[in-house]
Amino acid sequence: MIKALRASTASPALRFCSATLLSAAFAYAHAELTGARVVGGSGSVTSAGPNTTIQQNSGRLAIDWNSFSTRPGESVTFNQPGANAIALNRVVGPRPSALFGRLDANGQVFIVNPNGVIFGPGAQVNVGGLLASSLDLSTNDFMSGHYTFAGGERHHHHRGGGAVVNLGTIESAPGGYVALIGTRAINAGTIDSPGGFAALAAGERIAVTLGDHSMIGLSVERGALNALAANHGLIQADGGQAWLAASAEDALFNNVVNNTGIIRARSAVNQNGVIRLVADTGVVQVGGTLDASAPNGGNGGIIETAGTQVRVAPDAQVTTAAASGQTGTWRIASDFAALVGADDDIGRRFGTIQSATLSRVLESTNVSISAASPPGFAPFGFVLIDGPVAWRGANMLSLAAQSGIRLDASISAPRGTLSMTTAGTATQRASIEAANVALQGGAGVYQLTNVGNRIGTFAANAGSIALADSAPLTIGNVAGLTGVSASGAVTLTAPSLTLAAPVASRASGTAITLAAATFVNRAGARALAAPNGRWLVYSDAPDSDAFGGLQSANLALWGDAYTGGADARAASASGNRFAFNALQQVTLTAINLDVPFDTPRTLGPNDVTIALRYNGANYGGAFADSPAIHEPFVFTVTSTGAAPGATIGTYAITITATGGPTGYKITTQGGTLRIAGAPSQPVTPPSPPVQPVTPVQPVTPETPGTVVTTAATVPGILDSVRTDAANPAPLYNATPGLQPESAPLVQQRTDSTSDGSRLPDDAWPGHVCRM
Repeated sequence: MIKALRASTASPALRFCSATLLSAAFAYAHAELTGARVVGGSGSVTSAGPNTTIQQNSGRLAIDWNSFSTRPGESVTFNQPGANAIALNRVVGPRPSALFGRLDANGQVFIVNPNGVIFGPGAQVNVGGLLASSLDLSTNDFMSGHYTFAGGERHHHHRGGGAVVNLGTIESAPGGYVALIGTRAINAGTIDSPGGFAALAAGERIAVTLGDHSMIGLSVERGALNALAANHGLIQADGGQAWLAASAEDALFNNVVNNTGIIRARSAVNQNGVIRLVADTGVVQVGGTLDASAPNGGNGGIIETAGTQVRVAPDAQVTTAAASGQTGTWRIASDFAALVGADDDIGRRFGTIQSATLSRVLESTNVSISAASPPGFAPFGFVLIDGPVAWRGANMLSLAAQSGIRLDASISAPRGTLSMTTAGTATQRASIEAANVALQGGAGVYQLTNVGNRIGTFAANAGSIALADSAPLTIGNVAGLTGVSASGAVTLTAPSLTLAAPVASRASGTAITLAAATFVNRAGARALAAPNGRWLVYSDAPDSDAFGGLQSANLALWGDAYTGGADARAASASGNRFAFNALQQVTLTAINLDVPFDTPRTLGPNDVTIALRYNGANYGGAFADSPAIHEPFVFTVTSTGAAPGATIGTYAITITATGGPTGYKITTQGGTLRIAGAPSQPVTPPSPPVQPVTPVQPVTPETPGTVVTTAATVPGILDSVRTDAANPAPLYNATPGLQPESAPLVQQRTDSTSDGSRLPDDAWPGHVCRM
């Protein structure tokens, strides 16, 4: 027994309680089981040497005892109608209950002794269900099925009773329960409740809820001075639940729940294990082993450690790993603040968990760290990452804080997920590397713009979001979120950006800004939604993008690179816009003209065709740019052949771009103006009138000059011949600029009345096309 006692003195609290109860137990060991009196239900008590038998004939049996203890080698056996039967053993004498022998029952057994209950080393308990309490329960409440345990008036000096300690072995039937409750509940032995409920609960008022032959739950309704629920031994509830719960008065920073032993609630069949270490007021000290894994199939379970503060020992072993299913989650919840400490003296003294410990645990379980802000403590409720956290697997680290999150050290999870939730502001001083990132919090402001961020897939439902990424970024599904939704502005920058899910913002003004060298939309025509504002999408050039049916309905901005915010051009351009770093290539080409001789020709914009390299029609109508809709170009169209009196021939038409919008590269291609003379028509001399035939008289031949004179009676013929003969043929291939006459330059603008180039009213405010 001395050896067992020494093994159980791992903490001052345990040493104090164990020594006190053991001394009391040995002092009164001769008392054994005495003074039995049935006060509710039907049953009897018989003794035969070291063995005592309680025969229970009704579903509920209440017995008041003067003392209820056993020595080594002694036994108590309950013969009950079935697993649903409950026997209340209520000690009304002044001595604690010290059980060093055997206790067997096929149903459920309550042992209530406000002076304390101890199961000594070597004690063997095998029952359907066991509840040992140092808090009182009245017979009337028991018989009516109301199981609220509280400090009784007879023992007011205990403020709820003594301690309940196990140094032996307590086993329940499958699906049953073992619960030790009091102002101090300590296990330094073994408790095993397969598929059932194993609990240590400390407080001054505790309510228990039972099913037919199982425990559904318990709650600490009122704290006790110096309350403590501690495990230094082994608690097993595979396929079930293991709880350590306590609430203390005026002990905000004292250990209230403490584990240095092993708590194991592995998943069994289709039932996941649950481990809860909860202190409503006080510190939860996490050490030893917490195992809610699933080594034999199924999913990993849940581990919850929650208190005013949670302190995790550096060597704590925590796992919810699943061999063939989904990994479970360890939840660390504290009031005021949660610090993932650096591996230094400050981190070890004040940290919730050291970064090296967290990194190790994340390889075998998902971890959730949260900090609430209690009423009246508005500045508190934040999570601080002060030491680097890194893990190689696919598990998730979740950070939740009411007031804010600070990432002052790097997070590296190239295959893992980082999830953050806050109603305050989240900032970073170090980079995030994660396969997946999710942001939540309807009022949360996220400023995650570290240049070293490397994030794969991103999703959010938050207030405002500014995210910079140095790796290709996909908007998709992460941690139950699909796409990005925000009440405020959303700004996302990355080398390449893929929308596998929509982005929506309810902000006014520029609600959504996306900036990437390459933009790929796989979320359809409604990939971006800004009902109260507009969106901007920056990329290098349309040829490298896939617009996926997303249309701006406006002209694009050209030669406009993202530099951390919308520039003056983008700010002054209303409506949704695509902005490209590339220049828009514009080609102005003169039309070849044929003009009749001596007909003046005024050149204008109708004599010029406009071609855009990036025509919106070629990109699914993503932007409105087209030969008919564009920003206004200023150019002149000139030709010497356009001047009055220009002679027959071919002249060059030239275009000179004298101005134009920013972001456009304008080139010109000349045409030709051909002046043709009036075509010559053959003339037949009029036939002389028919004269009566007279006899032919001999005629003297005339000279050739009369032929010319005769011909002269047909005006124009000889002149035309002279003209053709006196002048060389027209120079149809004349070199431009060598003509003797020139026309004045005529300045032109593209005009909607002539070529349909007028912009939509909202396309380029302050600019109109005019002659």
